[in-house]
Amino acid sequence: MKKIFAICAGFVLAGGAMLATVPSASAQDQAAGGASSAFKDVPVDHWAYAAVGTLQQAGIVIGYPDGTYGGRRAMTRYEFAVAIARLLNLINTAGYAKSSDLDALKQDMLNRLQQNSDALDALKALVNEFQPELQALGQDVAAIKARLDDDEKRLAAVEAEQRRVKITGEVNFIGRGNISTNSNDAPPLDENGYRIGTAGNKSLWSNVNVYQDILLDITGRVSDNAQAVIKLDAGNVLTSLGSATDFDLTRADDNGIRSGTSGYSGVDVYEAYLDSSVSLGPLTSGEVQLGRFPEQFTDFTLKGINPDVYTTLPETSTGDIPMDGAKVMFGVGPAHVQIYGAKNNEIQDVVISAGPDPTGRNGFYRPGSATLAFPGLAESGGTTFPNNDINQSAGARVTWGTPDNINVGVTGLIAQTTNPDSTDPVKGGLYNNIAVYGADGSAVLPFVANHALTIDGEVAVASTGYNSRFGNVNSSNGNEAWDANLGYALGPLHLKAGYKEIYAAFAAPGYWGRIGTWTDPTNVKGPVVSADYAITPSLTASADGSFYKGGYDVGYENPLGKNDDLNAFDVGLKYGLTAAYNVDLGYSWDQYNLKNDQGLLLNAGKPTEQFITLGVGHTFSPNASIKLMYQIIDYSDKNTGFDPAGDSHGGVAITQVSLKF
Repeated sequence: MKKIFAICAGFVLAGGAMLATVPSASAQDQAAGGASSAFKDVPVDHWAYAAVGTLQQAGIVIGYPDGTYGGRRAMTRYEFAVAIARLLNLINTAGYAKSSDLDALKQDMLNRLQQNSDALDALKALVNEFQPELQALGQDVAAIKARLDDDEKRLAAVEAEQRRVKITGEVNFIGRGNISTNSNDAPPLDENGYRIGTAGNKSLWSNVNVYQDILLDITGRVSDNAQAVIKLDAGNVLTSLGSATDFDLTRADDNGIRSGTSGYSGVDVYEAYLDSSVSLGPLTSGEVQLGRFPEQFTDFTLKGINPDVYTTLPETSTGDIPMDGAKVMFGVGPAHVQIYGAKNNEIQDVVISAGPDPTGRNGFYRPGSATLAFPGLAESGGTTFPNNDINQSAGARVTWGTPDNINVGVTGLIAQTTNPDSTDPVKGGLYNNIAVYGADGSAVLPFVANHALTIDGEVAVASTGYNSRFGNVNSSNGNEAWDANLGYALGPLHLKAGYKEIYAAFAAPGYWGRIGTWTDPTNVKGPVVSADYAITPSLTASADGSFYKGGYDVGYENPLGKNDDLNAFDVGLKYGLTAAYNVDLGYSWDQYNLKNDQGLLLNAGKPTEQFITLGVGHTFSPNASIKLMYQIIDYSDKNTGFDPAGDSHGGVAITQVSLKF
């Protein structure tokens, strides 16, 4: 039993302590000289073979002169003391991390710290147990204890500092080039709604730009129940975006007078808030966030629009909207309550999406063609038109969840717009204020084993104070939006079918999707379907379809009339060549069937836009990757005048390098 105890204890100490130490030269020489091969009396198939080998290679146990280990012989206390003394010689405490090394620590350091702490505790216990024998071998036990106590204190200090402050971040480099492939056509619109390229320029690439974005995330604990969260943004990516929403880190005031340009690359506070738990008396404990915090509710109520479908950024791809104010979250029985009040337009324009859209300066017929005013990727300039941004808002959301996977939510939101002006037909905003309220839910339905059947849906109603140019939005055209979906999963196959209706006068600061160049479509109703199938572990196919009809005759305020149709299809293939390389192929086809029965200056026909996308990605590590993408753009106007610029053809090339730390 003593021999077994020695083997186990020595193995634990060798494995734990050596994670942060380097064997000394004498120990290495000793191991090399006396342990070049396994002990001849330890069978390879013995359960302790690996443990004995570890002790031998580390020079802790060298066996007997006849080349045997003596596994069946009891180890004396003196022999065990010799093994401990050899182990102590292997430990180089000068190599332990210190507080000054904090900025070089990674997440796995916490695990290493715990292993070091456990190893030190075990060593201290063994030194106490074998103190007489160690002293007989000439070891200064008092000095050893003092050294171990000092190491333990330093480890505790580093561990406490690491847990108090955590610094992470992400750096993205994005290169983009555009091409207009037909000199007789207008520059095309990309999927973001930007007019790209230069008319008559058939050069290989035009408007080539490189953008940078750095997001530094700092979390610091300020007390036992509170922490500070700070996200600092630097670069020119966000200020170059503005098709469906506008990030303006250089805004000077609420009237839209801006102090910077799209090339802005300074450092801005993207988020900064105190997150603290609080006691709410008879209610369950709650949480308060004060400062510039992120917020979102649902698609039809409050959600940040992704202004760039070609890249993935933490600031644009999550749906969170940074806002200045306060948020309270708490529980009441099975319900979770979330309430906020904030000023909204300091970092990102929170757009009241959709509703009547009289953006006629560039051809109000084609969705997306009214986005030339923004800098950066738009690159071709244009006349400014208001975004109908929210200046300040307050909202509440209550959700319930049950153990049998039924979830229900109720949401309410009120907001005031930025500087509405009903007297100026060009610069005036559309809305004075807006109120949105709705409900949503999802459930997993009982079904056959190994099958999954789900249902989800949302309904919302918008009420706005409309300015005098367009009258009251609460008209017979409807101010509601709703959808309902049924999903089915069987192994690698996932199917979903539903129905969506967005009324012509519905308007909300949400994000409910895109159809080609059109962000947040309205006056559409019809079925939607989707399917995903994992053909093999490395090959996945997906398909989506939307079959919409126009809901009302609303004149130039919407591209669709009551009898018009809009059909859209998206298909894609994703193939993992290796664990590090993947290839994506996508095809999008969107066709409007215009009947010309609204009295517009349009010809009947079927204008069609198509996007063919090829992407290649490589993952160097979990924290470093590169994505290369090329998209072919083709728009055929079919002589309808739907886009006054006419036919357009071109392409977009994107490179994105992402680094996380």
